Amino acid sequence: MSAEPASSASVIHRKAKVARDEFDAREMSPTKALRLALAKEAAAQFELPLVVRMVEHESVALTGIEALAGDDGLLILLDGLEGPPGAIKLNLQFVMALIEVQLMGEVRQGEAKPRSFTPTDAAIVQPLMDAVLDSYAEQVNACDRMPDAARFRFGDRVENGRALALALWAPDYDLYRLSVDFGPGAKTGMMELILPEPPPVPEVEEPSGNTLARKLEENAMNAPVMLDAVLAPIRLPLSDICRWTLGTVLKLSPDTVTGARMIGAKGHKVAAAKLGQLNGFRAVRLVLKSDAEEGAINGARGSAPETGGPATLSAPLEGGMTGFDGSDGALPDLPSGGMDLPDLPGIEGPDHMSGLPHLPEMGGLPDLPSPDGDDNVGLDTLVEEELARAAARFEADGGDEDLPMPGGPSLG
Repeated sequence: MSAEPASSASVIHRKAKVARDEFDAREMSPTKALRLALAKEAAAQFELPLVVRMVEHESVALTGIEALAGDDGLLILLDGLEGPPGAIKLNLQFVMALIEVQLMGEVRQGEAKPRSFTPTDAAIVQPLMDAVLDSYAEQVNACDRMPDAARFRFGDRVENGRALALALWAPDYDLYRLSVDFGPGAKTGMMELILPEPPPVPEVEEPSGNTLARKLEENAMNAPVMLDAVLAPIRLPLSDICRWTLGTVLKLSPDTVTGARMIGAKGHKVAAAKLGQLNGFRAVRLVLKSDAEEGAINGARGSAPETGGPATLSAPLEGGMTGFDGSDGALPDLPSGGMDLPDLPGIEGPDHMSGLPHLPEMGGLPDLPSPDGDDNVGLDTLVEEELARAAARFEADGGDEDLPMPGGPSLG
């Protein structure tokens, strides 16, 4: 019974390893950088062949550091050169493999016996840990798609998990757990690297405001919307509604199937709908009509013009005349019988002229001769007499020596 879960776990681990290897081979990642850094530095410093079998990553809050560290490993505090500190936890098999390769030149087969850790153990693993941290930071910083990694240095040994939790102060940490095989299956050790999570990179607002527009669009598209399909509103007394039971039938019009409505949260109509089914389930189909289609439908229905209203002018005709009723432009006939006009006041006698002023009497004018009769003087005689009197007055005034001849230039 116990062999089946172990076999299943082994199969799952192998499949997960293949997937991780394929992913790491395509592009750089923090797990790939740790895997390469540990293998490269171990070969460079001790000519130690090791294989990183598995790299696990998870996020851990500061409150979970004490339980994570425990009391069964070598705890090392890492000093952050540019930010909060980190930590490393090495199990006994990892530490003993490094001690054996430095003292005897190779890793011995078999597991090491349990013992307590000493400051000497921390001093032995320090060179490799510093080299691994530097190589990891260089690989991450060389990748443009990842934020720069913070740099750390080997610090002090910590006695237990509580002391480590008190020394760390970042709110969240990234935990990288590496399973390492030393030599040809001599020992299998575990290394846990606890690094503070990098702060989020602030998103730079573009001058055109595309970032803000994109955020607004995402919020609007992800906002929940509740719509209700209303077949037909019915008004009923509350007493009738309270008597409803399972199987109560409501009488609806046949037009309800094609005249359903989609109602929003505030009771406003969103769109028309038709009741139907889809894949055996009841469904509604939205019927979206444009303004042009609605106008065409309303125009097709038509409406009779109201009679008795004021006449309106139609469009101009070809002859330049505009008709009143859409005819050929002829003027309407006048009503027969004439038009009744008010009477003008009449003149009854001289009493009506009493308000006018009297004209002054004018003297010095000759009496007009009567056109008829022998004793009257003719018009020519009057003209001759008037000319004679004018000539006498002219001679009395001094003659015409200085007068120019009218109608021509002066000869003097």
